[in-house]
Amino acid sequence: MGLRKNKLSVAECEAVLGQNIIGTLSLCRDGQPYAIQLEYLYREGTFYMGTYPTGRKIDYLEANDRAVFTVFRDRHSHPEMLRQGIRCYSVMAEGRVATVKLKEVATREGEKATFRLLKLTVDSLGSWQCTRKICSQAAGIDNRRILNQWVAETEAIE
Repeated sequence: MGLRKNKLSVAECEAVLGQNIIGTLSLCRDGQPYAIQLEYLYREGTFYMGTYPTGRKIDYLEANDRAVFTVFRDRHSHPEMLRQGIRCYSVMAEGRVATVKLKEVATREGEKATFRLLKLTVDSLGSWQCTRKICSQAAGIDNRRILNQWVAETEAIE
């Protein structure tokens, strides 16, 4: 997952996973990808996620329990990283997802709702970290404008 120089150490990966609370669960069924953001808890090589007991992600997991869970931090979402010179990074965990249990919980309104506790056991952990000396955002480069220009140029050729 990326060049060696771009990787975070295991300790850095563990810190990233412990400091964040939202990641993207990526699934695949019959060649159709699906990804969804979920809140998570990371403990000792395992992710725990709460979700509704039924739905698209559960349908996908019943067909294929293999998944990738990605946690990232970028300078566009966290401008303090830009000020502090912290590079963008992401941690990707591959593994299998299983249902641990279904549980009823009380909502703020006092109603009961059933949730499913999912457990992703990590088979492999990878990472990526930006190594650019100058971040496009720090340099004032407007990537969205550039991409829009490229698309317009491509459409004009077609």
